[in-house]
Amino acid sequence: MITVLIPQPLRTLTNGESVLTAEGHNIRAVIRDLAPRYPELTDRLVDGSKIGRGISLAINGDVVSTGLITRVPEGAEIAIVPQISGGSRDYRPAVSTAIEAVKPCR
Repeated sequence: MITVLIPQPLRTLTNGESVLTAEGHNIRAVIRDLAPRYPELTDRLVDGSKIGRGISLAINGDVVSTGLITRVPEGAEIAIVPQISGGSRDYRPAVSTAIEAVKPCR
């Protein structure tokens, strides 16, 4: 079983649920497993053959860099992280470091 953590801004797509469970051996399979229950969420997570625009995913705290084919180990925790943009270039390194340090809350 895979645990999927839903951030506050996307909970309107999951009937207010903050934690979902799914099955799958990679990101694509996990999203397909969620699709019948949460079609609007899956539409937001996938853009054609890649992870949706403005979305980052982290598996057990590691940001996904290989897209939908990224392997998901049994018992893993996937955090959905809406990307943050804008602001001064001077603050971007600090913001990136802060975001990387954030662990999802339950």
